[in-house]
Amino acid sequence: MGFLDRFKKKHEARPRPQKEGAAPETEEYTPGGSAVYRYQALEDQGFRPPEDVCVSTEAIEKHMEELFPGWEGFVYHEIISDLVHIDVHVLRGPSANDCTVLYTTGMSDLPMSLPAEISDREDLKYAELYMLLPGDWDLGGAGTSAKDLPYERFWPIQMLKFLARFPHEYKTWLGWGHTIPNGPEYAPICDGLGFGGAVLDSLTLVPPLKTGEGREISFYLLIPAYKEEIEYKLKYGMEKLSQRFAEKKLPVVLDVHRPNFCGDFKEILD
Repeated sequence: MGFLDRFKKKHEARPRPQKEGAAPETEEYTPGGSAVYRYQALEDQGFRPPEDVCVSTEAIEKHMEELFPGWEGFVYHEIISDLVHIDVHVLRGPSANDCTVLYTTGMSDLPMSLPAEISDREDLKYAELYMLLPGDWDLGGAGTSAKDLPYERFWPIQMLKFLARFPHEYKTWLGWGHTIPNGPEYAPICDGLGFGGAVLDSLTLVPPLKTGEGREISFYLLIPAYKEEIEYKLKYGMEKLSQRFAEKKLPVVLDVHRPNFCGDFKEILD
């Protein structure tokens, strides 16, 4: 069972942090130089109502409207929020050929817990996530709830919600090049799909936003990825994976049938 599998039935369920306090310490690094953080769910911490809600939502919505003028959509509002209030916004283009944009708000309500060596990087403390889906991906409309959709259509929203809450639950951070396997066995993120986790990338499609509150919010593209792609990154680093993605022409819009661009990677990680 993977981290994300537990949410197929209980869309609002959440894992609990390994510990309270600073970001997890690590002395483990991959051959590609990436720090490895390991997490495990412990006892329930009880309900923790968010202290700040929708701090930058209006600014983020305006930012996205300027990037995608004329696009319309709706919001999957979170009904009960623990620690942070995560909403997922859906933007649909005016043309049938346009994709659908999903993006989070609420992740940036709180600063992430950066490692000590980069704790002064204000540009890395606040972030939101987004995905691009095919225009014909049926997500319902205003008033649609999780229970109204089969999981094979809802999983991108749930994955965004889970990962947007993840750094606050676990007192850690997410940023460019971070990979998140769906458990140690890279369980499929949805039945019938080969993706066993995700990688975060930063593209100029959604540039950073500086808000009136003085925050700089980064936006990371969530890319569902195969086990071999994630392990290739761990072995050789994100620059090499990005190069391979570029050479193989990774589609920016999600293609659930795309090939594994590191299918030839057979090395065993140390």
